[in-house]
Amino acid sequence: MGRAVPLGPDDPTVVGEYRITGRLDEPGPEDAYLATDPRGTPVVIRMLAPVADPERVTAAVGPLKGVPAFCVAQVLGGGTLGDRPYVVSEHVDGPTLAEAVPETGVLTGAALHRLAVGTMSGVVAIHQAGVLHGDIRPSTVVLGPDGPRMADFGLNEALRVSETTVTRHVGKPAYRAPEEFDGARAGPPADVFAWAATMVFAATGRDPFAGDSVATTVNRVVRENADLTGIDVELRSVLSACLAKNPADRPVASDVLLRLIGEESLLQVTGRVARPSRRRVPWRAATAFLAGALVAGLAVFLAVPPRVEYLRVPVAPPSVTTAATVAAELDDVPEKTTDVTVPGTPVTLHESADDPLRFNSYLSLKAPFASYVRRADGTFTEVGRAEEPTVSPDGTSVVLSPWVKFLRSDYDYVKFRDLTTGAEFTVNTVRKPLRSAMPSWSRDGTKVVLSVENPEKERMEGFVVVDVTTRAATFVKTEYYGGAAYPFGFTPDGQIARGYSDGRHRGVEIYDTRGMVIRTLHWVGLPRDRSWFSPSGRSLATLCPNSDDICVWEMGSGARLATVPTPADSLWHGWFTDRHFVVRVPTKKGYELRIVDLLGKVERVLATVDGKEENVFFRLGALP
Repeated sequence: MGRAVPLGPDDPTVVGEYRITGRLDEPGPEDAYLATDPRGTPVVIRMLAPVADPERVTAAVGPLKGVPAFCVAQVLGGGTLGDRPYVVSEHVDGPTLAEAVPETGVLTGAALHRLAVGTMSGVVAIHQAGVLHGDIRPSTVVLGPDGPRMADFGLNEALRVSETTVTRHVGKPAYRAPEEFDGARAGPPADVFAWAATMVFAATGRDPFAGDSVATTVNRVVRENADLTGIDVELRSVLSACLAKNPADRPVASDVLLRLIGEESLLQVTGRVARPSRRRVPWRAATAFLAGALVAGLAVFLAVPPRVEYLRVPVAPPSVTTAATVAAELDDVPEKTTDVTVPGTPVTLHESADDPLRFNSYLSLKAPFASYVRRADGTFTEVGRAEEPTVSPDGTSVVLSPWVKFLRSDYDYVKFRDLTTGAEFTVNTVRKPLRSAMPSWSRDGTKVVLSVENPEKERMEGFVVVDVTTRAATFVKTEYYGGAAYPFGFTPDGQIARGYSDGRHRGVEIYDTRGMVIRTLHWVGLPRDRSWFSPSGRSLATLCPNSDDICVWEMGSGARLATVPTPADSLWHGWFTDRHFVVRVPTKKGYELRIVDLLGKVERVLATVDGKEENVFFRLGALP
């Protein structure tokens, strides 16, 4: 992370509670220092450019602390020194990529692939937290002893909160996306472009668009293709897609990561035999393989749904609709519980017979990837292999969506099973190369919606609605396309909705049966997974637009009802009653599912999972 040089006469010796021990010899307008915290732990302090209101910048740094410490140099805090805000981050002991390549040579083969996977994992972690890196280049990739780390993320966005600050230095223009030279504000696609340009440097030792002047370099970024000669074919195809001039044509970061991981290894683990294919499997399938066989630590990150999606969508003014009330509001959480161990898993339930929702299905993320649902007597029965189970709202049926596609025909499908009689039937959904995934039931249990992805074009193209009564499927292409990140689901009154982000707004779009957007709640923030709506249907929960808290909104008017603080690194898991929801909170041994009220008070622990390794994916719902 840069070389340390002695302090100069104008350098500070103390910043806040940190003692400065040296200056980092790095390019850029901000001053970077090595320091130690009160416990003697090494940290890096970056003094940013002077601004009129440094406290606003410091406040904007706060969300950066929520980025998981996975393949990133974690932001630890910040403060102000006069008119200069500063950021404190983890110190990573190692050279930057910009330093290492000239000294030790370019990366090839497995070393290059590991660098690509590790750095893109960091980008996904940053985007999942709703943050942009904004400055990816060889100088912000640190080769630490435990793998590559993405450093200095989010500082450009933090500085933008001050209207008086100058634009932050972002390194050479060869690592900026074409849209930035047209005056557009950088978004997640710009991070993908900069990452790919940085990987070209790692593989070739040269800036991908470098010219003999800044003007020449900018012209090449905007108009010419990068020279990818010498990079292996598979990685070259990924980098080429990421370096598309139009940001809408670039894959989202999470899709890039899955392309780097590949599909063939999953087939080896499951024991299935398939024809050679370069198509990617659904992201949970890749997670299942990774949990036991690929990159240490990566499985835990990938297994936690959901991934952040970014779409370029015009913002429509909100209209007012009324959600149907389909369930009774429950105010109290039962206190007395019984412990139940889920066989073959590290999960212990703490449940009451009076709970409105119970642990009703799960999928093992270890071979043979068995799917289970829960009977009325509380026991579990296997219903499939490598198929995601989703139980109907009344608990009488389960829909199973296969992970591995096209093993028996050119059509993808879903399977339905009556949990009372055991009767089964299948419904074809889409024909390859399209594939369907992530099923969600309508509130009345008559329909299932699945998201449809086109892996050849790297985008989600629409949804399939399956009528369970007639056993017919209807594929609907949507008005806008996007990455395979946020799934489609039903609103309480039976319309189709999904989360979206266009770089300026994050919210929810509602579609008609033709795939046209009929309502946009662009101010509410991003929903999580498929359980957004409260049991009564009157409320919607999202990750707040400008914080890591959970926001609750009135569905009819779009008014904010509550802002609920949640513990660090927690994740949304679903509603429990109209006044309570479930969050997943990490613990020393694994994690807990906690029931919290709309003030953030923990009412009860619903389940505990012992072990850090992600090896089970489970859902809450009704029992038969």
